[in-house]
Amino acid sequence: MSSEIHLRADMQPIVQALITKGRDATMGQLDQLLPKREFSSTEIEDILAALSEHGIRITE
Repeated sequence: MSSEIHLRADMQPIVQALITKGRDATMGQLDQLLPKREFSSTEIEDILAALSEHGIRITE
């Protein structure tokens, strides 16, 4: 992942799992995988950027 993208430790395994699967996902699927807590807009942008950087698209 890019050094400019800073993911919280609890998000890294989820993002890495999606990257490893190498497939696109929906926002609903991403929501189910992420820990149940509030995320800031910056954290969400970082998650989406990390996935995009690896060719993973998140759709509605």
